[in-house]
Amino acid sequence: MTLPLAMDRREVLKLGGAASIALLAPAAVSPVAAAPSGTASSTIVLADRRYAESVIFAASLERQGAKVIELAPDRARTWFDAVEPRLASGLRFLAGLTLESDLFVLERLAAHSGARKCYVGLHDWRCRQGSAHRLSATIDLDPIATALVNGKERWPESLGETLGQTKMESRTERRLAFNCPMTAAGGPRFFVSWLICWTA
Repeated sequence: MTLPLAMDRREVLKLGGAASIALLAPAAVSPVAAAPSGTASSTIVLADRRYAESVIFAASLERQGAKVIELAPDRARTWFDAVEPRLASGLRFLAGLTLESDLFVLERLAAHSGARKCYVGLHDWRCRQGSAHRLSATIDLDPIATALVNGKERWPESLGETLGQTKMESRTERRLAFNCPMTAAGGPRFFVSWLICWTA
């Protein structure tokens, strides 16, 4: 079942601004160096300090060896100053639990380096009881869905732990949609969890 994406005027303006920033990205970037497959040290996770869920998600990946970088107010600066310089030294994965507009900008900036999304999860508490989740990935979705269903109040931590342990085998894209009886926290009522990857 496909759920409609509701966007207010503020989100439309943010996405428009994000598109403008993405146009500033250089047209070509040097090739990404090969890195050992699946090593946690080749992972960066972005944390938005405004939201506890984002920080908890990042901390769960940090415990598995990922490097946490704070998401700067200027998303393009986060990319050019903190992420892009690590591509040549073997960065393989970039993850986050952020607002949708943040992923929009970062995905377009990363595309110039040959990156692709291998997982996206939409987590929605707007105008309904509990939460609705829509997942799409070219990696195994079953453990991720299980982590969300069983995670309850610990869902950001459970999601991060599971995503960090999921085998990154490429497969045909799969989609899942389901509801969970988890309550929303005090922050935004819509988050996106995501994983961007580079292949050698």
